[in-house]
Amino acid sequence: MGVAHHTHYFVWFELGRTELMREAGCAYGALEDDEAVFFPVVEAAAAFKASARYDETLEIDTRLTAAEGVRVRFEYEVRGAADGRLLATGHTVHACCGRDGRPMRLPASLRERLGGSGEDR
Repeated sequence: MGVAHHTHYFVWFELGRTELMREAGCAYGALEDDEAVFFPVVEAAAAFKASARYDETLEIDTRLTAAEGVRVRFEYEVRGAADGRLLATGHTVHACCGRDGRPMRLPASLRERLGGSGEDR
């Protein structure tokens, strides 16, 4: 049909989140390997406004909107790069977990690094 499948939006959210974390000095690979901190998704939602077309260039704006206790929340806007039209909005919530998969409080050093990354990416 020439349009992106709805599941692709969640992949695009992940790409935006991964880049935001990297820019904040919190690359996922390093967090997992060096600090034994993992962020499984515990909630995900999307609202679709318009269809992304096949081979369309997109912009993913990602914001960290909460980092409290054991949870972090990211919000997303997916837009067409050529015209800026809003295609979708969404959010994901992640639990901070240790290597054993049990929830743990967000380490203070990580909270500090993430605290300065609440701007759009």
